[in-house]
Amino acid sequence: MTFEDDTGSASVGAFLDRRRDAVIARGRFDRLFAEYRRHADSLGILPDEQACRMMLDCLAAVTLQLALHPPDEFSAWTLNIKQPALNFFIAGDNSQFIVTGRVYANNVKTSDSSRLFLESQRPRHEPSRSVLDVSGTDVLMIFEQFHERSEQIPSRLFELSDGEHVFIQGMPRVDTDWLHSLDRRAAESYLAKELEPIEQRRYRFSCGCDPYKVLKIIHGMYHGKADELFQGEHQVEVSCPRCGRRFWVTRHEFDLGPDKVGAA
Repeated sequence: MTFEDDTGSASVGAFLDRRRDAVIARGRFDRLFAEYRRHADSLGILPDEQACRMMLDCLAAVTLQLALHPPDEFSAWTLNIKQPALNFFIAGDNSQFIVTGRVYANNVKTSDSSRLFLESQRPRHEPSRSVLDVSGTDVLMIFEQFHERSEQIPSRLFELSDGEHVFIQGMPRVDTDWLHSLDRRAAESYLAKELEPIEQRRYRFSCGCDPYKVLKIIHGMYHGKADELFQGEHQVEVSCPRCGRRFWVTRHEFDLGPDKVGAA
């Protein structure tokens, strides 16, 4: 099956295999990732090629996971790699079918091991938070570790030879020996078989940030510490922590607070 992509988006199909007791999400992310590269390059925050390669896998892994989750779920992931010292932040919102993210490559603090953090929320549900020590720098394998060990759901992630990414997740009666035995070639053969389509979603690379949302974040971080933020200046440049987009915030706007700025 092929997917027709609009500029900056990825069409992701979800499928069910009743015989194997598995669910599958697959899609091409080249155009969505090209939009990430354009966005990061325009802001001067495009990382080196190794980090870009890892970011592609991060965006694919998060989007495929979202494609199998409820349509009102929001999730935010942070992957802290010990060596090389890197932070990958990826957020996805199923209510708008958007994903965004950025790579932090300078002055990154690390722990004794690499870690993957997840925060997810849905309306009228308690937020969920998880953290897991992970190993290696293969991003797809790191996300497999998370699903297996933190969520106790056997899962496999592959980049296929035609550039697609696929997420195969076992349900309660799945043959875990079969699932763990898959490699890329075996996964391609498996996906060539007839699978029951569930849904198709189109995800865009977009943050949805604006000056008021960023002001709200900055106001929360520096409430009572305005002098520390502005250091005698009447305005300061701040960046969206999700995508890196930059905005100017004046001291007057900060003092008014995000609920008063723009009010009649």
